[in-house]
Amino acid sequence: MRFEVRHQLRYTYSKEVFLEPTSIRLKPRGDFSQAVESFGLRVDPAPIGLSESLDLYNNHEALAWFSGKHSAFAVQTHFKVETTLSNPFNYLITDPMVLRLPAKYGSEQPILASYLKPAPDPSVANLAQELLRESDDNALNFLFQATDHLFREFQHTLRSSGEALPAHKTLRRREGACRDLAVLLVDICRSMGLAARFVSGYKFEPGAKDARELHAWAEVYLPGAGWRGYDPSLGLAVSDLHIPLASGPLPADAAPVSGTFRGTDVLSKLDYRIEMECLDEAPKVNSAR
Repeated sequence: MRFEVRHQLRYTYSKEVFLEPTSIRLKPRGDFSQAVESFGLRVDPAPIGLSESLDLYNNHEALAWFSGKHSAFAVQTHFKVETTLSNPFNYLITDPMVLRLPAKYGSEQPILASYLKPAPDPSVANLAQELLRESDDNALNFLFQATDHLFREFQHTLRSSGEALPAHKTLRRREGACRDLAVLLVDICRSMGLAARFVSGYKFEPGAKDARELHAWAEVYLPGAGWRGYDPSLGLAVSDLHIPLASGPLPADAAPVSGTFRGTDVLSKLDYRIEMECLDEAPKVNSAR
């Protein structure tokens, strides 16, 4: 699928502030599942320096730094991207030790260490055990079961600001925004020895109440398949209706924009706008099963 996306965000401050160096992770990643056709970035105020790089987790990062005092900070992106993962199940698992839970990785284990740290709260592990019993100890069945369970059994809310909640809080409340459910799914997977990470990006779902919001989901590493996405907010395996931006072990590692400002008794306000257009015919939705 081909998409055109425009994303604008603007922070305003009650007093002029000094802007510290700011990381921007709003360029879609380029990999086997999508190709970026064009990308434009505008930062206001104009930074005195802007460097581009790949961060520790292989995300595209633009680092901007500034001089002087400012009353606002804004970022605009405009890009076209083609997503190509029409069949999210087209893979072959090459390590049978990962298919049987709890999973055990071979030579990848040291590299995946930061994606394997389990949730500290036992309630998450208890839920994972319940889901395991319903999936015959099979990793793929477990992933489908966990994704579907969070979709069906949890109330989905819209929270435009604030950090993702810890997994145990979302589990206790039985509700959460997409980023909260993504964190919970990540920790459920890690409880079963599956390497999992948090992903930020966009999803194409016209008419949904959060259609013009950033989105979040989880990815799990499967030998032979690589990182594969599962979206508990939609109850499906991620295919060509999602556009990933950044990923990492923690939500902060995939934050679209991260930075601070210096000022005394200053209040800040965030406004944003996302426009997403599908340039192809109406797409089909892939079920998680």
